[in-house]
Amino acid sequence: MRKRARITGPKDEYNFNDGLSALPDDILISILSLLTLKEAAVTSTLSRRFQYIWTHVPGLDFDANDKLDKIAANPKLRTAERSNYINLVNRIVRQHIGPTLESVRICFDLDKSSKCAIDNWVKFAIEKRVPRLDLDLLENGETLRQPSRNYTFPYKQLTRSKGLSMKCLKALTLKCVNVSEEAIECFLSSCPVLKYLSIHGSGDLVNIKVSGLSLKLKYLEIVFCLGIESIEISNVNLVSFSYLGPAINLIISNVPKLDEISIGEGYSGLENNVFGQLSCCLYQLEVLTLDIFRPEENMKYFVFPELPHLKQLILKVGTWGDDSLLEFTSLIKACPNLNRFVLQLIWILPTKRRRKIRQIVENAHQCLKVVEIVGYYGRTSDAEIAMYFMENAMSLKKIVIDPRKQILERTPVGVDQIKKEEAARKHAKQQLEPRRPPGAQLLIL
Repeated sequence: MRKRARITGPKDEYNFNDGLSALPDDILISILSLLTLKEAAVTSTLSRRFQYIWTHVPGLDFDANDKLDKIAANPKLRTAERSNYINLVNRIVRQHIGPTLESVRICFDLDKSSKCAIDNWVKFAIEKRVPRLDLDLLENGETLRQPSRNYTFPYKQLTRSKGLSMKCLKALTLKCVNVSEEAIECFLSSCPVLKYLSIHGSGDLVNIKVSGLSLKLKYLEIVFCLGIESIEISNVNLVSFSYLGPAINLIISNVPKLDEISIGEGYSGLENNVFGQLSCCLYQLEVLTLDIFRPEENMKYFVFPELPHLKQLILKVGTWGDDSLLEFTSLIKACPNLNRFVLQLIWILPTKRRRKIRQIVENAHQCLKVVEIVGYYGRTSDAEIAMYFMENAMSLKKIVIDPRKQILERTPVGVDQIKKEEAARKHAKQQLEPRRPPGAQLLIL
């Protein structure tokens, strides 16, 4: 039987004065894989025993959130920090010895000016037969940039180079990376085990077609690819689909396993007959996420189809002024087996108006157990939707109130924002605690 090669020399070459150093290589590698990449690399200074152990870690996560926070606070640091980041990744890539990798994640503000370096990292990952590749190149680590400045994924180079094959790729995430329809066709044909594909902010996509029962693809996500005109999905075993962007021609057919959808089209989020586009799979949906803006204006006369098997409904709502949120109750009423409802309020103008709480129409929701209201500001509209559930959810076990702002930013939360959140917590307790039904928990975060 062939013996496994050791990373380091025989034990008697070293003076083991602790139990950790005496452990076999594979156990040490497993331990180091629990650390951040930076922490794992630092262990090389501990002793000769650890000098090369870290170069065999199975995953390379080049996360640089601390540096991105600094750039957000002082944009002038971007050029220097980019150079430092590229040098760090290049150095670790050169030193990595392991024959394969489980994952590679690049997370930094990078664009096409860094094409040569990123091309080499992608090639390195493919050579290591990586199953999970994540290129998160968002500007400032949080926003999309102009597509003309995006890095373009080198799919032609990868498919034409001898010795390179994407056949091991199972999950591919591309943020602020340009890919074309031809590139997506290449992924689907050249990556036979690809299960997860996520594309954010590509400027080259116009028409996407995903079709074929032989495809292993289970999860597809297309976000803010602003030039897109159509997506056609048919004859696939997709289980989850997400789309956020302009109104498009969305064609879905013969998707028997598709039970989770997240969608927001156009300005209102309900434009372009969204439910009509999803008609072939509404009956089977179990999880639905909708992005909606100006609910009072856009939902007042909207008729929702019945969603008989829906268990979770997540609404991401751009709120304006103190618009009533009770229009959403008509959608909830169309979901007789709903178990969990999440209302994520994104404040646009979180002003308060002096008005009475609207008369609450009685609708018995027999299965609803958990209600979460995120971005609770203490407005009349916030209180009346929370009270609606307290009075109409017959099986309510928990109502969660989270007052934190939902527009995520890297800059530190200011004093004014902290005061608003504290005031919102106080309002929530005063408004809702007296109405809390017996047996239900009110959790204010």
